[in-house]
Amino acid sequence: MPEAPTATRYRVTALVLAAAVITYLDRVCISVAAPLMQRDLSLSQSQMGVVFSVFAVAYAIFEIPAAVLGDRWGQRRTMIRIVAWWSAFTMLTGAAFSYASLVATRFFFGAGEAGAFPTLSRALSRWFPVDARSRANGLMWMGARLGGAISPVLAVGAIALWGWRWTFAVFGLAGLAWVAVWTRWYRDDPAAHPAVNAAELDLIRVGAAPAPSRTEKLPWRTLLFQKDLLILCATYFASGFGFQFFVTWLPTYLTKEHGLTLERSGVYSALPLLAGATGCALGGLAADWITRRSGSLAWGRRAVAVTGFFLGALGFVAAISARTPEMAILCLVAASGLHDLTLPVAWATCTDLGGRFGGAAGGWMNLASSISGIMAPVAAAELAQAFGSFHPLFWVAAGMYVFGGTLWFWIDPRKTPGI
Repeated sequence: MPEAPTATRYRVTALVLAAAVITYLDRVCISVAAPLMQRDLSLSQSQMGVVFSVFAVAYAIFEIPAAVLGDRWGQRRTMIRIVAWWSAFTMLTGAAFSYASLVATRFFFGAGEAGAFPTLSRALSRWFPVDARSRANGLMWMGARLGGAISPVLAVGAIALWGWRWTFAVFGLAGLAWVAVWTRWYRDDPAAHPAVNAAELDLIRVGAAPAPSRTEKLPWRTLLFQKDLLILCATYFASGFGFQFFVTWLPTYLTKEHGLTLERSGVYSALPLLAGATGCALGGLAADWITRRSGSLAWGRRAVAVTGFFLGALGFVAAISARTPEMAILCLVAASGLHDLTLPVAWATCTDLGGRFGGAAGGWMNLASSISGIMAPVAAAELAQAFGSFHPLFWVAAGMYVFGGTLWFWIDPRKTPGI
């Protein structure tokens, strides 16, 4: 009888999922601590908006260089550097003593975290066949949303016990623990892993793109100006604009516009991201199922992306009419969960289009999200100050989602830029 394939690739998924959880655990913690940080450091709402945005500025600046290093150095070495760096600056956030020191710390935190998701997605493309990559990316993004979902709850409890400063120190330790496991166990090339047998290796290599050589030049023009990838970047810009609200201003919105306590707003703030975790997992499963049933990779991914964007927009619009915190959070749960159906198909498509330089392609796409991440928190603060409500931002987010969903009709994941 033929040898059954081993299941080492699923352990890789578990490690990637854990990294994604920790990424958002560290990133979202500050949104819960924001009111206390504003009080202790005498920060205005606009200054706190800058603190949120400076992370995205650094993330945007270093995203492509860090992703290119992931292709050059390999995913193992790159993720060791990324996670150790961001964990250190998560811990240092708790030592901030002024507006300037907080801005500087969050800038370096963003610089360190840049390249994480392109590198992790490229790792999945090396460990999974082409018809399973949407599911694998769905699990990665499920982890990210779970991290975002549990962070408010954990942060509220930790802040009550230790204060916001020590909470950042404790959260940073989780990343250092992950680095120790990743360093010992993960291998870039499945063939180099002792737990992979020949049957699993044959399965993994279906549609796999090999790693580039260390001396091979990155084809910038071919990669960055490929039509489908450019359109994909535009959809990801639209995607990020709405999502930023959930990881920055949502607790403030619930406390100031619906009168919730900090503790209750922390619990409620977890729900949209928890819904997003479910959306990510289901989006990847649905896209791969439609692909197998229809025989069309393009329509398998396109159907899920368009549906997710359009229904997510309806969730934001519905939240504008909500009169109770329960109804508001229910609408925002729908906006988050339905939109996040789109994430696994976006990342699977991006790494497929990037071929051997899938990490660099992911960095290019994630740069678009980082740009919207720079704009969205500041825009939200200014709109809320001008109109006395975050509702104008909800209209903008809904419009962005409709724009992003429409663009998916022109994206063909079957095309590659010849690399």
